[in-house]
Amino acid sequence: MWGAVSASATDYVKVTDKEGKATTFALTDKPTVTFTSDHLVLTAGSKTVEYPLTDFLSFTFTDQPTGINTVGADQANAVFSFTNFSVRGEGLKAGTRVSIYTINGQLVGSAVVNQNGAVEVPFDGQKGVFIVKSLTKTFKFINQ
Repeated sequence: MWGAVSASATDYVKVTDKEGKATTFALTDKPTVTFTSDHLVLTAGSKTVEYPLTDFLSFTFTDQPTGINTVGADQANAVFSFTNFSVRGEGLKAGTRVSIYTINGQLVGSAVVNQNGAVEVPFDGQKGVFIVKSLTKTFKFINQ
């Protein structure tokens, strides 16, 4: 079940890497953030996304869905959300591919971004650690 996108005050948490590329997560997913010795760990429900601290620049709250861009816009502010069965991306470049891999490199699912800059990649409820790769972003998440 997907959460609603809202433009009211402070609805998103944005993680920006040292190259200025940002990934935005809805606060309706109730994310929590922790740190290990070498990663920022963002957990929302049964999903976990890890960012290496060496690539991490900032962690901010924002009141606008900055990850939703017009067609053809840069993917720097892509928004990713998760269910138990798929990963959804918005604000992506149309025609590009988003893929999900196991940590062993096996392809789990892949889809092409539509003309609206959105994509949904199924992974059929598999449990474990996965890597999501888009044109400009790669990150790890855990489905428990």
